[in-house]
Amino acid sequence: MVKSKIVVLAIGLVFAQVSLGQVKNVQGTVTDGKELLENVTVSVKDTDIGVKTDSQGKYQIEVQEGETLTFSFMGKKTVEIVVEDVTEFLNVSLKSWVEELDEVVVSKRRKKSQQELFQEYNTNKDIIKTSFGILDKESLGHSLKIIDGDDLSPAGQDFVDALESWIPASVVFRPSAFRIAAQGSLTQLRKQGRPTDLTAPVLYLPRALRHPKPLPALYEIDGVVTTVPPTFLHTSEIERIAVLESLTGLAKYGTMGAGGVVIINTKTGNFSPNRTLEREPLNPALLRDNYFEDKDVVLESSLETPIYLEKIAKAKNQKEARDSYGDMEKMYANSPYFYLDCFTYFSEQIGDEKFALRMVETLEERFGTDPTVLKALAYKLEAQGMHQKAHEIYIKVFKLRPGYVQSYKNLAYSFKSIGEVEKSAALYARYNYLIGEDILGESKEFESVMDKDFSNLLVLNGSKLSKLAGKGIGDSDDFDGTRLVFEWNDGEAEFEIQFVDPNGQYFTWAHSLDADPNRITKEKQIGFSSEEYLIYKPLNGTWKVNIKYLGNKQLTPAYLKTTVYHNFNTKNQTKEIKVFKLRARDVNQQLFALN
Repeated sequence: MVKSKIVVLAIGLVFAQVSLGQVKNVQGTVTDGKELLENVTVSVKDTDIGVKTDSQGKYQIEVQEGETLTFSFMGKKTVEIVVEDVTEFLNVSLKSWVEELDEVVVSKRRKKSQQELFQEYNTNKDIIKTSFGILDKESLGHSLKIIDGDDLSPAGQDFVDALESWIPASVVFRPSAFRIAAQGSLTQLRKQGRPTDLTAPVLYLPRALRHPKPLPALYEIDGVVTTVPPTFLHTSEIERIAVLESLTGLAKYGTMGAGGVVIINTKTGNFSPNRTLEREPLNPALLRDNYFEDKDVVLESSLETPIYLEKIAKAKNQKEARDSYGDMEKMYANSPYFYLDCFTYFSEQIGDEKFALRMVETLEERFGTDPTVLKALAYKLEAQGMHQKAHEIYIKVFKLRPGYVQSYKNLAYSFKSIGEVEKSAALYARYNYLIGEDILGESKEFESVMDKDFSNLLVLNGSKLSKLAGKGIGDSDDFDGTRLVFEWNDGEAEFEIQFVDPNGQYFTWAHSLDADPNRITKEKQIGFSSEEYLIYKPLNGTWKVNIKYLGNKQLTPAYLKTTVYHNFNTKNQTKEIKVFKLRARDVNQQLFALN
């Protein structure tokens, strides 16, 4: 019965996603950040549909939901934006290919010691261990190709087949009479010190094949050099592989390495310090001279307050505040942000929860088809502890966006918040099923968030969910510290989150088309808007979290929800929800501090 329901839901999702492809009329203005741009080509990607911006930089084009709009102009970086269900206006700023630099600093790069390379081996995929020391691809004076073991295909007769697909123009010979003819004879093989076992594959690298008498590749496995290909190794046992063909790099191997060397680091031979596979702890030394100064950030209280809130705040009592709200509503009835702001004011500042809920009803009635408004409302309800009402809003968002993976996260989270943990777990299981059936899209960033959420559900509700826990879904990990989960209501929202560590140094995560266009595109394609960061206990102290809002291609605010989990995945876990209205552009605003 349960399985049939899942199948019905899956079919429903397919039709829902098909029906979402409706034609939309998208319009906006294109600039270079200062001036309006005329004759910018605005086109629907992979079609012949396109328009040009007019003398005022304006454009208007018909496009289907899910399609991509491309903005291109001579001398400017091309911008691609996926059209969503709520997309109506896209005001785009194009940047030049060559931009002026305020300052250029040239400094000598210090060569890392062998001990430093050993310590960072597990986190630096450009490092390989050899019998002559640890090599760093970035600092070598010659080329070196490194392949991660997880990228090797398990298919084929042995790992040499998997390796061949990663090295263009390489050739693998299998036992045959042709092999004997190509290499002369068994006697010749013995003279070369090569294996005479005709069951072993022979790998010829591109460099060797350019020679009239090519020599097979040499192998080095965890420091042991051999001419025999280690076909006994399975791809799952390999940590990393490097392919060395440069004459400079091969000199240490002598004549035996003339055909190139394949260096193999196995997982069992890796003794470097283990690091978590999750996102690394926030590292205060990611940048040089990246010290934060308080003068570089502004407080929420210093930002401009909307006129309607200023007038309501002048009221001497609750009745006057309500009357003032009624007067302001006549002027701002078409703005969902008016109601969102007033809800926060009446529930937080005045404590008039009953009156605040009237604004919730109005928002549902007038803006109930806009998922971005509903998500912002749900965030604010959660921050006020009104989880049952927030749950009702998340159900509406789910119905509007059944193909968005974020809908599953938010609804599963709200089920847990109202105490229905079994339904929450069932929704996570349904999500996993739909991912497995390729009905919902996947993303490593989002999978990490979902796995942590489900793991937390099982850890804190193990007795109720013993059956699911036994199936190994959402297995817990050993992370014990502070977990930060960021969610935003608008897929077009761009921002930079700044983490300032106890030593006053900072790290910035940029969420923008300019900084990470592939991430933004992926978010829209599968429908997610969240990110997590972990602060490990060894990095205890006072952390500050700031944000610079870069806009959302409209003249409207965006909303950011932050869930802070203290002592995550322990019996002492606590959490708090903070919601921020992002409205002041290009201003580094303080969000909160963590002790």
